[in-house]
Amino acid sequence: MEELKTSASQFRDHVKEYVQTYVDLAKVKATKGASGAASALVIGVAAAFLAFFFLFFVGFGLGYWLGTVVNNMAAGFFMVAGFFLLLGVLVFALRKKVIVPLIRNAVIKKVYE
Repeated sequence: MEELKTSASQFRDHVKEYVQTYVDLAKVKATKGASGAASALVIGVAAAFLAFFFLFFVGFGLGYWLGTVVNNMAAGFFMVAGFFLLLGVLVFALRKKVIVPLIRNAVIKKVYE
C-alpha cells in the first residue's frame, strides 16, 4: 500500500512537471512570435520612412525635370502630383482586396513562424 502511495505521488509530481514544461514552452513560443512580429513592424516602419523620402525626392526631381521640358515649372509639378493622386486612388481602390490581405497574411505568417 505504501508503494502505491509513493507511485501516485511520483506520478503527480511528473504530471506537474509536464504541465509546467508545457506552459513554459507556450510562453517561449508566444514570446518568439511577438518578438518576430515586433521586429518586422520596426523594419516595416523604417522601410516606409525611407520609401517616403525616396518617393519625395524622385517626385521633386521628376517635377522639376518635367517643368523644364514643358517650360512651365508649375505644370511639371502638377503632372507629378496628378500621377501620385492616381496612385493614391489606385491604392485606395485595392485596399480591401489586395493590400489588407497582403499585410494581414504577412503578420500572421510572421507570428506563426
